[in-house]
Amino acid sequence: MIHLMCGRLNQFEATPAIQAGGRRRPPKRRNTESETPTAQEPRPIHNLCPTDMAQVLRLDEDGELIEEPMRFGLLPAWARGDLAAVSRKFGHTFNARCESVFELASYKAAILQRRALVPVRGWHEWPLTHQPYFIHRRDDQVLWLAAIWECWHAPQTAGSALPRPITSMSVITTAPGAYMAQFHDRSPLVLEDEQAWAWLQPGMNRAAIEAFFRPYDSPLLEAWRVGPAVANPRNKGAEVWAPVATPVEHGAGPVLEDEIQLPLF
Repeated sequence: MIHLMCGRLNQFEATPAIQAGGRRRPPKRRNTESETPTAQEPRPIHNLCPTDMAQVLRLDEDGELIEEPMRFGLLPAWARGDLAAVSRKFGHTFNARCESVFELASYKAAILQRRALVPVRGWHEWPLTHQPYFIHRRDDQVLWLAAIWECWHAPQTAGSALPRPITSMSVITTAPGAYMAQFHDRSPLVLEDEQAWAWLQPGMNRAAIEAFFRPYDSPLLEAWRVGPAVANPRNKGAEVWAPVATPVEHGAGPVLEDEIQLPLF
């Protein structure tokens, strides 16, 4: 099994506020038409996989910070076909590489006009196909992942009701910082509070947006090995990020099975 960069997200039960501009900015919840009929049930927050719904922050038309569920895996607004066909064609759009985001048709409109944030407790990486790690902050504070979003409309068939639009997103990725390089050759674009708030602001040109594309590194980043439960997309419990080994130290080098043996708790 091959696990791609940043394809498993873990969120908080309550979405954190952004601390920026000298004030706390809590998002307002928006229940959009794209929510599933079971949206009133407890939403999954652990082991969010491509095609799952994640809570995402963006600015609305009035400049207010809102939170809404979005499909993990961007469906371009211009894509034609039914949901199954479009999902097959755009099956790997859950990440958007910063080096090509302005060139690829799937992303180039969204990066200029529809930027968003995905608040996460952490995400999973597989340095080895059978050895998952959970990346997070050691103080369990939010990591703001830079994202872009789109709204896709399914074609209407004769005699049927207008299908619900699907709002979807993709997480921007960059080269890794020093700590993340121990686990993968890519990293989500992680922004601190002030940067996160700035990322959402409209009217930026390409050069201004590209200034955000820097590898993230922090002494607060931490990773520990977890059990195999996370490999199954149906497992949505907190056990998917429970540690089975001590955290990997900064500067330990690439995580290789024959070099690093972490003791079990």
